[in-house]
Amino acid sequence: MRKLAGELDVPHSWIAKVEQLERRLDVMEYVRLCHGIGVDPNKGLAKIKLALRK
Repeated sequence: MRKLAGELDVPHSWIAKVEQLERRLDVMEYVRLCHGIGVDPNKGLAKIKLALRK
């Protein structure tokens, strides 16, 4: 978490709040986060769409 926070230049508490669903992301934050964890943003959105259908 701290390594990712350093890469994104955000406090580690920001990452924790996102992980715990205490904070929502705007589009730009989502894209930066995806790049930081090595996920294609489009593929991430596809997974979110699938999860919402359940």
